[in-house]
Amino acid sequence: MAQYFNISGELTQQLLAPGDNVNVSKISLTNTQKVSSCNVDLYIEKALKGKFYLLKGVQLPIGATFIYDDTKFSNAANEFGLFIKLTDGPSFTLTGEITPAVSTSLTGDGSGGTGVADTTAFLSEVSVGDEIVTSGGTRTISVITADNALVVTSAFSSGSAAVPTCNPTALVDVIIN
Repeated sequence: MAQYFNISGELTQQLLAPGDNVNVSKISLTNTQKVSSCNVDLYIEKALKGKFYLLKGVQLPIGATFIYDDTKFSNAANEFGLFIKLTDGPSFTLTGEITPAVSTSLTGDGSGGTGVADTTAFLSEVSVGDEIVTSGGTRTISVITADNALVVTSAFSSGSAAVPTCNPTALVDVIIN
């Protein structure tokens, strides 16, 4: 029976714990980010023995699926687990500008004080979990409601019109068969 995971961030995460009694024959990885590739490390680790990498530093482009079907193992004997580590793509400048307010709701436009004429494109450029960076600080995106509206996890204290940058969060769907 297939197991599904939605993995995000740069932390190492355990997919299968020792003793889960899973027979693995194929692992499928899909980059679901909108704007950047990510790097993937996939490995099994045995207590007191170390790591064995199935994939190390493999770049997974936007929307790409990588199928690793050259494996056959079972972790029934309580000996090892299966782990994944993602590394995000580089930061980038968003289209348009925002004016941070004392609120968790952000509105984007292109008519503020920076001279930028383009309107924001949040729906196509950012994902939930990405970070928005301005001179007023860094905030994590929790909801994207429109191309010009999103919600962050904590309010900016204040701010003036700014062209924000984005620190993308790696997002990968994993299917283990």
